[in-house]
Amino acid sequence: MKKYLITTGLAILATVSANAQQLPLFSQYYYNRFIYNPAFTGVESQSSAYLIHHSQWKDIPGSPVTYALTVDGPVAKNKIGLGLSLFNDQAGIFNRSGLYSSYSYRFSLATDHDLTLGLSAGVIDNKVDFSNAEAKDINDPLLYGQMQRKVTVDANFGIAYMWKDLNVGVSMPQLLGNKINYTETNTNVYTTLRRHLIASVSYDVTLSESAEIDFYPSVMMRYVKGAPVQFDINANFSWKDMLRAGISYRFDYAIGFNIGAKLNKNLIAGYTYEYVYTSLNSYSGGGHEVMLGFTFGGNNGGMSGEELDLLNQRIDQAEATNDSLANELNKKDAQHDEEIEKLNEEIEILKLETETGMNGNPNGNPDQDNSEVRVENAADFEDENGAALPTGFYVVMGAFKNKDNAFNLKKSFSGKYPAAVIYKRGELYYVNVFYTQNEASALTFAEERRKEQPDVWVFQLK
Repeated sequence: MKKYLITTGLAILATVSANAQQLPLFSQYYYNRFIYNPAFTGVESQSSAYLIHHSQWKDIPGSPVTYALTVDGPVAKNKIGLGLSLFNDQAGIFNRSGLYSSYSYRFSLATDHDLTLGLSAGVIDNKVDFSNAEAKDINDPLLYGQMQRKVTVDANFGIAYMWKDLNVGVSMPQLLGNKINYTETNTNVYTTLRRHLIASVSYDVTLSESAEIDFYPSVMMRYVKGAPVQFDINANFSWKDMLRAGISYRFDYAIGFNIGAKLNKNLIAGYTYEYVYTSLNSYSGGGHEVMLGFTFGGNNGGMSGEELDLLNQRIDQAEATNDSLANELNKKDAQHDEEIEKLNEEIEILKLETETGMNGNPNGNPDQDNSEVRVENAADFEDENGAALPTGFYVVMGAFKNKDNAFNLKKSFSGKYPAAVIYKRGELYYVNVFYTQNEASALTFAEERRKEQPDVWVFQLK
């Protein structure tokens, strides 16, 4: 009688799960993150294949049993990941089999910062077989004479962020939320593939480099509308990347103990036992998961994972050194360009001073009496806005080939002189600090300014 009640309760639980948590339950997903999030498809340097068997409540008839086979790997220089997954999930009268193909693409945000987007699509074969139910009333009209079966399409989406040994992922399985109707009879039997939300965080911490001991903490949260939030906390330790052991806590349900070993260069195996600490423990017998993994491919030239990591570190260091040297060279080039520009401007100023000394005009006109005044053609000049300049006397305190340098000097005179930039077409930009129609006033102002700096000229524009 007790077994009958438990089996009936299991069937009810399975029915409720059609509207609540519907995904296969795995324990060693920290080995194979791709199984819950397509964004982790092919993120490792080598391809991997995993075979998983998971069973819950082994002492209860019709208890959940799940089988899964996954294969994934990188292509296109690790920018793209491709994968394939197959699973079968059995629980009482329910039996689901799924086949998915997965794709991911990696975006490099910065050095060691990567973002991947993943999508998987496939089909699910849904079966309801009431002949597997243990019923008190065998004449119940809900018990069909034949199995009900429907095939539907499904899709999963995921996103992941990776920074060095930190991995953060969010995925949405059963993205389409399809409703499956079993319409071969007049009885209304249906189930809906509810959208789930799964978030995970994991990190790799080196506890001892000499002893080669690493610590792998991770957290996973699962949510679906109509069911309470579920989360797992995992703490795993690794020795020389050969042996692994750890403990996990599944909220309000069970505590898991797991061990794993690297059997050879490519083959790993793992086992998890889940102790159910709720009242169900008296009947369930706990849970078990066996995992077998195989890595292959990759372009590591036969190097170990540690050797490959060390090589990548050296490559990163060399790239950082090259970047630093390139930045220094660019700075030196900019400094040299600036120095050359200054020299050119000084040469132009010397030319002006020489021309000014030739009887006050660039043509060396001996009829020019005042050697302190340089005579220019007003038609050759324009103001800052491109307008013609009036004739008269201009006191100039700077000459530049570069327009920006002229305006910088003008800005430094702000509040001191009514400075303005005038331009002799095709030649130089001059910083004018005083304008007058009176030659004597211009010469007096220039003489006062020469007490501050020697390079002061008086232009007469005619």
